[in-house]
Amino acid sequence: MTVVDPVPVPMSRVLTEEIGEWFIDLHRNHGVHTRFGIGVENIEGERGNLKIGLTDGTVLEADTVVVGIGAVPNDGWLMQSGLLVDDGLVCDEFCRAVTSQNIYAVGDVSRWFHRARGVTMRIEHWTNAVDQASCVAHNILYPDELRCYEPVEYVWSDQYDWKIQVCGQTTHLGEPLVVGDRLSDNRFTVLYPDGEQRLGGAAVVNWPRALIECRRALQAGSDLESVRGRLEVLTNPPDTAATRSP
Repeated sequence: MTVVDPVPVPMSRVLTEEIGEWFIDLHRNHGVHTRFGIGVENIEGERGNLKIGLTDGTVLEADTVVVGIGAVPNDGWLMQSGLLVDDGLVCDEFCRAVTSQNIYAVGDVSRWFHRARGVTMRIEHWTNAVDQASCVAHNILYPDELRCYEPVEYVWSDQYDWKIQVCGQTTHLGEPLVVGDRLSDNRFTVLYPDGEQRLGGAAVVNWPRALIECRRALQAGSDLESVRGRLEVLTNPPDTAATRSP
């Protein structure tokens, strides 16, 4: 198997280049050939006998090709609706597209105003659609008790024996902090601070308890050092036997 990606370091746009380098090692340690920083110019042939021309002039032979080129919201059918459409259906903090008529939107196409972050955003993940639907259902049933939709962002990916879970925001933040030792047990967490040294986001690998802790900390607005301390306790729990009375 060969992975081709025009990005020089995988996942670097989300996790920084230094952390992304670890994923190059992950691919290679599982016998996968990698061609990062190189694009695809053309694909010729038929299934079972394909030739992939790369931007560096080399040609790969393959039986099957899987192409991942991203996605755009399917909002074209809304263009004549009179609603504001801009990279999705634009909504307020309550997920309403039109306040006076109580028109709501849920899921990948909904671009709503995240009041805590001060920006409009879309999230393309099924957990967001489920959480957003719950908020919208409440707002439809209780229009006098509207709730703002302010989720802790969450996505995940399984790559070989690594379960990678990302919560909060990890891009355009400060220098990341690593807790755990990926070389000993492939279990670690990368913490990303915001401008006020609070936890802004986290990337968690093979560590469910750390994920729970980070999501709670993001919801509470905890500072980075306190989260680091709690995770280090999980990494090196106190020796209860040494403190137990005889």
